[in-house]
Amino acid sequence: MNKLKRRAMNLLRASEAIDDVDLAMFFVDQGIQLYVKAVHYEIFGVRIRGHGIRELLSLLSKELETHGFINEAQSIRSFVTSNRDVLVMLEEAYIEARYGDMSYGTDDLSKAINVARELVKLLDGVVRSVKLG
Repeated sequence: MNKLKRRAMNLLRASEAIDDVDLAMFFVDQGIQLYVKAVHYEIFGVRIRGHGIRELLSLLSKELETHGFINEAQSIRSFVTSNRDVLVMLEEAYIEARYGDMSYGTDDLSKAINVARELVKLLDGVVRSVKLG
């Protein structure tokens, strides 16, 4: 769990430090994926698979709701809804890094990094709430 979070945060920091915007977008996507997986494991002790950020967040939200953490589940769903465009762009960056030739701009990267930071804060709050609740 801590190792996954450390790797996730290293990817997010690296995304801010490299000049290749397309690679940085891929790093943001990978960092978010790892962070969501780490949080799921930290809370429920179960490893989840998948690579779509929205899919992973949906799995986490459903599991939280199943265990009675309705407010936490709703906060994740609200986050996904309000940041859908950026999350879709990051999911596309994951695919494009492997198979495509799409390029991203610095504005895209800035939005992605901000959404990643917000998500980490949200997930850290969910972990605190669940552990205290």
